[in-house]
Amino acid sequence: MFNRSRGATIWGDAHNNVGRDQSHCNNAYEVHGNVIHNVYSGGISPNLDDPISKDTLRLLAEKAAPNACYDSEQRFPPPNCHPGTRAEILAKLSQWIEGERRSSRVFWLYGSAGVGKSAIAQNLAEKFTGRKIAASFFFSRSDTSRDKLEPFVASLAYQLCKLGSPLKPVLGRSKVESEAFQKLPNTVTIDGLDECVQHPSQERLLAIIRKPITSPTHTPWVFLIFSRPEPQIRCAFDHEDFDRVLMCLAITPSAEATRDIRKYMVDCFADLRKKHRALRYEGTSWPSEDAIDKLVDRADGQFIFASTVIKFVDTHDERPQDRLETILRIYVDHGVDSPYSDLDLLYHQILSACHQWEKVQRVLRLLVTPHKCPRNDSSWKNSWHSPAMVALQLHLKHGEVEAILSRLHSVLQIPEYNTDNIHITHASFTEFLSDPNCSGKYHTPEMSKLEYYDLVATLLLHTLSTMKVHYPLYQLQSEVTTAFPLWNSMLRDQDTDFGLMSAHLFAALSCFDPYSFLSTYIFFQGINLHSPFWRDTIKWAKSFGESTLQFVGAWEPFLWGGFCVAFPPKISKQLALEWTFHLEESFLNGYTYHVDTSRKIFLQRLYFVIVEVSTIISSWGGHTLLILPADSHMILPEGWHMTHITKHNEEVFHRVLNVMGQDDMELLLDDIQMDTCEILIRKLVREDDLAHLKSFLKERRKEVIPQANDWLYRPFSGEGALTV
Repeated sequence: MFNRSRGATIWGDAHNNVGRDQSHCNNAYEVHGNVIHNVYSGGISPNLDDPISKDTLRLLAEKAAPNACYDSEQRFPPPNCHPGTRAEILAKLSQWIEGERRSSRVFWLYGSAGVGKSAIAQNLAEKFTGRKIAASFFFSRSDTSRDKLEPFVASLAYQLCKLGSPLKPVLGRSKVESEAFQKLPNTVTIDGLDECVQHPSQERLLAIIRKPITSPTHTPWVFLIFSRPEPQIRCAFDHEDFDRVLMCLAITPSAEATRDIRKYMVDCFADLRKKHRALRYEGTSWPSEDAIDKLVDRADGQFIFASTVIKFVDTHDERPQDRLETILRIYVDHGVDSPYSDLDLLYHQILSACHQWEKVQRVLRLLVTPHKCPRNDSSWKNSWHSPAMVALQLHLKHGEVEAILSRLHSVLQIPEYNTDNIHITHASFTEFLSDPNCSGKYHTPEMSKLEYYDLVATLLLHTLSTMKVHYPLYQLQSEVTTAFPLWNSMLRDQDTDFGLMSAHLFAALSCFDPYSFLSTYIFFQGINLHSPFWRDTIKWAKSFGESTLQFVGAWEPFLWGGFCVAFPPKISKQLALEWTFHLEESFLNGYTYHVDTSRKIFLQRLYFVIVEVSTIISSWGGHTLLILPADSHMILPEGWHMTHITKHNEEVFHRVLNVMGQDDMELLLDDIQMDTCEILIRKLVREDDLAHLKSFLKERRKEVIPQANDWLYRPFSGEGALTV
């Protein structure tokens, strides 16, 4: 590959947009004679066994799309070529992959929907990964983790560097013999480029590939790309630089395709005869040669047609013979003048067998709607298309989703566990549902962003309100851990505009209770009240007038009047005191607790408490704190103690400390302890602020640490200090 190359440096030129961060790795191969020197400029460490490298791999894993790998669990069972089919195409591609001296460095295999491109890509990935194929990426418009370009570079890089990769041992060496390098995998497989949902990203990826492979000094990589022949992809490949390095192959209806589909159907019907009780008396004459000929003719080279027919016939709801007869009859009934394609007619027949189409359509509409993650928030990465989640969003009973979709196993992959996602088996079915010219009365468009966010927000609010009926808390539900940050990020997303809300969302807002929710949230997530965000939410809710009066009425007393916090006996009073200040600061500023050294020392000296901040933070979760209205008269169990949180307390404390130096704090401490007013002479503190500080600190100290009944100053690190 690099014979007779001297003094050349080959630089990569790939960028990976990873959400809020931008990662740019420059890796180069310097060629001197027959020796290749690895050059690193950022990115992966040369020593893959050192801690930096492990951090790099962990970051790559976080930014990669695991579902895009050929052996991902989410894609199981992946499409694959039926044994004995696609022999000519597989042989040609295998020869290209294994070829050591080739003029072409990019192979583009293209064809229309359903001809089996992904099955061929999967077959080759299974055959050559680790030997000739270095990495693969399978795009899918139905999976938001792999429908865009952002995770592409990280995914490939992770596959090259992960444990077991043949390339990992050589990535960290300073030099690699050219002969040894040529024996390493160098093919990158990209399937479904057209399913990368943004057309400019498709063109950009091909431009990124084109630049290094057409440079005077070639990179070692070659690319095998599978896609539909979409105009923007054709246009990108028409670039003059691709002329001398590109090989193309179209998958079209052919004699080979006809033979392959016939073999596939004959073999599958034979398997059905073996496993179905209803077919045990049928001989090899079922189905007839004429029936198979008609189906093969209707398939017209589309394997998706053949596989969907087999799945439709393979049912226990009806006799397979009757199902097959139904399929054959629809083409007779519609005739040659039908406005629908043969595949569309098949989809029409499948949907016509569904009971309660209105319910089926609601579920399908949710499934064809991509789950949009506000701000690329990682907390949104949940199974939003799982039976359990769909049931919650559509207010269906447990197990009802599976029952509704029971006749759609030929076009949907229903998971064994109801917490795993339902998958549409082929993009052609999504396109059929979305196009009214194809689907007619079964037209099922995806939801608008407004509709979808309304639905999700309603679900999240219902989840956040589940603790209200069980409050005070005895058993906690971890769903709140997920629901709050999701609702938070969705409402803070600048692109989210709810506009006219549904009646369901208004009802969910009316039932929302801030006290029970926040108590549960603090148990799981710690102290962070996001006060500015909630104030914005109140302002937003008021714009709907009387419809949200109950929601506003519940939140305004909480935000403006404060609340009470009750601590259980297992939380020491000293720690409760610290947490009270954390809550007040979060309540005022709306961010996770942060305290500078001077303020920490001031608090410790004031209360004789020694608490490491790391200890405080690690102790937040897992404790049941009761959040109660400011005027609560709840009788607490023995050993519990309560403090009152108000905005005014923290505003005064924040205002006073922000204008003071270390000497001023010493004087303020003396004034508070000795009940003097010397600090007023320096005109740094208002008289009413000093009076308020003295009053509420004295009261809180008396409440939380009653045994320390005097204000005599003692060094916090010396004798008499109270240690948590």
